[in-house]
Amino acid sequence: MIKASLGALAAVVAVALIAPYLPAQAARYSAPPPPPASSEPGGGGNPNNPGGTDEGDQPSMTSEEKITELETTCNGALATLVKIPERMVVAFADQNAVNVIPVCNSGLGRAANIDESQALPLQDAISKNPALMAALDAKGFKADDVVGVVLIDGAATLYVHKHT
Repeated sequence: MIKASLGALAAVVAVALIAPYLPAQAARYSAPPPPPASSEPGGGGNPNNPGGTDEGDQPSMTSEEKITELETTCNGALATLVKIPERMVVAFADQNAVNVIPVCNSGLGRAANIDESQALPLQDAISKNPALMAALDAKGFKADDVVGVVLIDGAATLYVHKHT
């Protein structure tokens, strides 16, 4: 075991000693720089397709297709939430244990039709609950922006969506 450790240490020392003399060789094998972060037309990340995107043969999605994809994704996540009884919303009182999470709330997501069926029956109770409304007000939301509610272990998570 000691011989193997000493052998490994010797190999590391040998590489460290010769590494300064190999910069030209090392540069030749380095990874190419990452593409630009922009995916917008004109800022394309593919140098072989200036002004385009890295989508290859795939056509770009239209705004409507992107919105439909966002609706599917966001509504799919909300559909997994458990139904919360109104009495739990009424009884919730810890203002410091409320998280407000925006759902599909930027860019094209604001135009998405988000299913609020899980929270719709609770919106009146939410609007009358000072702890929940304080958290919503602090983030610029109203009770009718709530599309999902999770109450567990004394904490509340309110999923919100503002329509355009």
